[in-house]
Amino acid sequence: MPILDRWLEQAAQGRPLAGVTGLMIQHQLGNQVPQTQALIELGMAPQDIFWIDIPYTSTPAVRDALRNLGIPDKNMLVSTFHLMDKYGPFQRLRVQRFIRERLADPPARLLVLDDGAYMLEAMAGMKRHLPHLAIVEQTTRGLIKMDENAALEFRAQEVPIVNVARSEPKTTLEPPFIGVAVCDALRRRVGESLHVGPNDRCLILGYGAIGKQVAAFVSSTLGFSRDRVHVFDAKHDRMAEAAADGFTLWDKKDRHLRLKLVIGCSGRSSFTVGDYVLLDDGAFLASATSGTVELSREDFIEMADANPDDDIWIERDGLDETVVHSNLRFHFVDREATFVNGGFPVNFDGRVNCVPAHYIQPTPTMMCAAAVQAVQTTEKGLVELDPAFCRWLDSEFRAELADESVFLPQA
Repeated sequence: MPILDRWLEQAAQGRPLAGVTGLMIQHQLGNQVPQTQALIELGMAPQDIFWIDIPYTSTPAVRDALRNLGIPDKNMLVSTFHLMDKYGPFQRLRVQRFIRERLADPPARLLVLDDGAYMLEAMAGMKRHLPHLAIVEQTTRGLIKMDENAALEFRAQEVPIVNVARSEPKTTLEPPFIGVAVCDALRRRVGESLHVGPNDRCLILGYGAIGKQVAAFVSSTLGFSRDRVHVFDAKHDRMAEAAADGFTLWDKKDRHLRLKLVIGCSGRSSFTVGDYVLLDDGAFLASATSGTVELSREDFIEMADANPDDDIWIERDGLDETVVHSNLRFHFVDREATFVNGGFPVNFDGRVNCVPAHYIQPTPTMMCAAAVQAVQTTEKGLVELDPAFCRWLDSEFRAELADESVFLPQA
C-alpha cells in the first residue's frame, strides 16, 4: 500500500503509539495486515494488540498473517457465532468480557479501533470503565447508533472518538469501489437465482453513494426497468435526486406493492418484520451496509422461531448454522423469501479481499492517522479527522489512481 507507506515515512519517526495498547474490533480482511504492520511501526508492541473479530469476516488466513507480525494467538478472540444468534448482544458481551478482564490491571493507554460503536455499547452497560481510553470509529453505522441511543451519546462525551466514518475521504474516496464490490456480490449471490419479469419490482433503501450505484446496477444488469426500481431515503434531497434519475419513490403505505428484491443501503433499520407482506413469493433481501440492523434480521428470526404453531418458520433442512454466509430461507404464511448471505452485508462473503488493495488504500491510512490523532488529542466526544491529512490523502489517492480517478467525485 504505497500511500500508507508514504504517510508512515513521516508519521512513524516519533513512534507516537509507543506504550499504547490496541483493541481492534475489526474485520479480518486483507487490508488489515498492512494496517496492523503500520500500527506496529508507529510504536505499538505486537503483544499489546488484541483483536475481537467481526463474526461475518472472521478469517483464518488473516489471523495467520497477524501471528506472523508477532501478535500472540491468545490475543485474538475468534468468533463462535452461529447463524441464528443475536448479533448485537453477541458482540457486546465479547467486548464487555474484554473490559472486565483488564479492569484489575488496566493498560496505561487503550486505543480502540472500532467498527460499529461496540466499545460504547459495552461501556453503556457497565459501571466501571477502563481509564485513558481513546476510540477511532470507522463506520457510519457506529455514528448512527450514537445518534439514536442517548446512553451511547452520553458515553461518547467521556472519551475522544476520532470520526473516520464521516470524514471527507471516507465519504468520497471509498464509496465508488465499495459500490462496485456490492454490485459484484449481488451478481454472484443473486444473479443466477433471480428471474426478473417485466412487472417485477425492486426496492433500494438509501440513496447515498452506494445506493445510487446499486440502483443503477439492478436496472442495467439484473433486469428491473428503471421505473420499477423503488427508492427510499430519509433525506429529502436524495429522494429528489432519485426521482430525477428516473426511479420511483417508495411509499410504505402502498400496501399493494410487491417486491422481488430488497437491498438495504442506508445503515438504519428500514425494512421491518411486518413488511414481509410487501414481498413477492420467492423474493430476495440483501444488505449492503455493516451489521444486521438494515433489514431487521434478528426480528425476522425471532418471529420465525417464536411460535411453533403458526405458519412462519425458517427452512433448516440442510442448513449449517455454523456457516454465517449461508442464505436464510423464510417461509411466511403464504410466501417464501431469502435473506442473502445470512442477512449480513452481501459483499462480506468470506473472501479475504472484498475490494482490491489498490482501491482500499485510503481506509487503512485513515485508520492509522486517526489512531495517532486519538491518542494525542485533548478533546472529548466526536473529533473530526485532521483536515490537512484529509486533503493530503485525497491528493495522493487521486494521483495514485491516475486515469481511474474519473470514478471519484470531482475535487
